[in-house]
Formats: sequence, C-alpha cells, structure tokens
Amino acid sequence: MKAKSYQPNIFLSSTAIYLVMIVFLSACHRTSSVITFCDTVTGATTWSNHRDGVDYIISCPISVEALLTIEPGTEIEFASGAGIIVSNTGSIKAVGTFSQKISMHGSTDVAGSWKGIFLNTSSLNNKFDFCTISGGGQSSFDGHTDWKANLRVALSARVELTNCDISKSGKDGVYVEGFDSDEQNSITSFSNNTFTGNLNYPLSILGATVNELDASSVYIGNTIDKVLVRGGRLFGAHVWKKLGVHYLVQDILSVGYYADNGNLTVNPGVTIEFAGGAGLCTGDYSTGSWMKLNGSSPPNVITLTGETALAGWWKGIAFQSTSPNNQISYTIIEYGGHSSYTGNTAQRGNIMAGAWSAGSFSIENSNITNSAAYGVYATLAPSIFLPVSMFYQNNVSGNYYHE
Repeated sequence: MKAKSYQPNIFLSSTAIYLVMIVFLSACHRTSSVITFCDTVTGATTWSNHRDGVDYIISCPISVEALLTIEPGTEIEFASGAGIIVSNTGSIKAVGTFSQKISMHGSTDVAGSWKGIFLNTSSLNNKFDFCTISGGGQSSFDGHTDWKANLRVALSARVELTNCDISKSGKDGVYVEGFDSDEQNSITSFSNNTFTGNLNYPLSILGATVNELDASSVYIGNTIDKVLVRGGRLFGAHVWKKLGVHYLVQDILSVGYYADNGNLTVNPGVTIEFAGGAGLCTGDYSTGSWMKLNGSSPPNVITLTGETALAGWWKGIAFQSTSPNNQISYTIIEYGGHSSYTGNTAQRGNIMAGAWSAGSFSIENSNITNSAAYGVYATLAPSIFLPVSMFYQNNVSGNYYHE
C-alpha cells in the first residue's frame, strides 16, 4: 500500500514566514546604531526610542534653541561634562508613560557624573512626565558654584514636573533660582515625584514654589532630607501641605509686602525648621495679609522650630496686620527670639505682634517655649488674649510683654 504523502498547509506556512519577517525587521529596527550628539538644536527636533538600550549619547554641553520633544522609552546617556541648557527661545517636552519612562543618566552610575539640565525658558511646552533624571549636578553651567542640580530652573522659567524620579545629583535634586525678595514660581505643576540619593537637598526652592508641592511625592535617602525654602515673598493665596519631610526656611519668608497682599495657611502636621536668623512674617505694612496656623491634636500639631535646638536660633514669627485670620492653634513654637524685625533689639520673641504696622492674632492650645527673649512680644498692637490652654516654658525674658 502506498504511503500517504504529507501536503503542507500553504496558507499557514506563508503566515508563519510573514510573522518571522516582521519579527526580523522589527529586531533590525530596534538594534540600529546609538546616536552620538554634540550640537545645537536649532529647529524642532524629536528624539525617539529607536533601539534597545541607549538611544543617544550626549558628548558635550548642548544648547536647545527650539522645541525638543523626547518620546516615551527614550534613553539618553551623558558623558562627563555634558549637559543640556534650554535657551529662552527653546523648550523641552519629555513625556514618557508609566511603562515607558524616559531615562537621562550619566555614562557612569555615580552621583554628579554630568552637568544636568538647565531650563532658562518660560515656554509653556516645558514638561517632564514619567522621566528618570540621574547623576547630574557635576558642575555649573555659568560659574554659579552653588547652582548645581539634576534640574536647574531659572527664576523666569516655567516647567511641569510630574511622575519623575530625580536621583544621584552631585548637589541638589532640583534647584530653582532666586533670592529672598523674589515672589515668582517657576514650577507650575508638581506631583508624584521621587527624590533619592541626591548629595544635598532634594529640592532647593523659593517660598512661592511650595504652594505646588504635593503630599504624594517621596524624599528619601538624600544627604539632607528636607525641602529647602531659601526665602521669598508670598502674594495671593498659599497653602503649605504636610510632606514626608520637614521644610527648612533659610532666610526671611514674607507673606505679602506693602500693597501686594498675601495669605498663608499651614496645614496640620507640618513641621517648619528655620536656619539661624531666619523668620516668617506678614510683610512690611501689608495690612491685608494674614497667616493661619491651625493644627490639630497630636500627631497633627504644627511645629515651628530652629534647625538647631537652641534658644534664639531663629527670629520667630511676626504679624503686621490685624486680620481675624491671624490664627494659631495646636502649634509648637520654640527656639525663637534671635533678633528683631524692626532693629529695636528689645522687640524679640517667639511671636511678635506689630512692628512697622499694627498686628494681632488669636492663639489657643499651643506651646511657646525656649525663646531667647519673650514668648510673645506685642507692640503697635491691641492686647493679645492668652487663654489658659497655653503652655510656656524657658522663655528667657518672660512669657508675654506688651509695650
């Protein structure tokens, strides 16, 4: 009997061959060459995830003078001394996804192995979403030796920073430029970011930026796990939320200033530390401004304290308006009384009411301790009612004084 011959299924074989070709061509595409770049971006440019592993090697400091779009999954490696400066005519849009993050890192996996990214543009296109930025902060772009970070942001710039991992900077994770008299905010959106392994602060910012910070971002394993607020003026409405770390105010933070009124609400559970001589006040003659510090029962009390637990370490807080919104409750205020806001050396305390203009506040269920002068000092102010729910301890000059 003749053996039955096998007849292949032509359709299935053709389909299989087609699928193999697709896989082969895709593999060829994904293994194309890495692109080494050392040039100025002068026209609209897109960097793509065109291969497995590193897609681009940036071998020198480059300038971006137009829109640079970085697609999801793109991996960019920076040589030592390399970095990106986005000029005032340029912008950068690096938007990844949860499963395809954009990665920007040094050629060696150590802190401070490349310069980082410097945004000097106010374009609304500036956005980092689902990005990893690691190993920047090696050196400054312009000689400002303290202004080193994975992401440095000019005071006049604008940027959104969401769902990003900022790690292993040679100095700060993110540095926003400006001084204690500045009131601008360069970060217009900020949420769900993670800061780890940065060799100074995770964030070094101005007071106006704090309003954008969220409770879901994580700060862990940085050399100083605090959000540094270098000072500034707050105009309009501001809320300071409870973070996983403390705030550290480095200079004078002023809520409002003359005709530019502002208000600040500090949420329950917030801890604010103050550097030597720093302070928090409503601004000079800003009579429409106010501060509200209403905590709740432990563990959600508000704490205002010195960076060092030493009487007179920081100025204390000062109210220069008589707004009924000047309120303190369930708050610990300690180690103030460093110096006066007015220059009159007698006018010192953890809390001051009045100075350049009349001031007042209400207070209850709070602890006023370890002042180098008075617990409360009032001048140009109505008498402050101090209820029996208050606790005082170790205020060198006394608990309350009214001129």
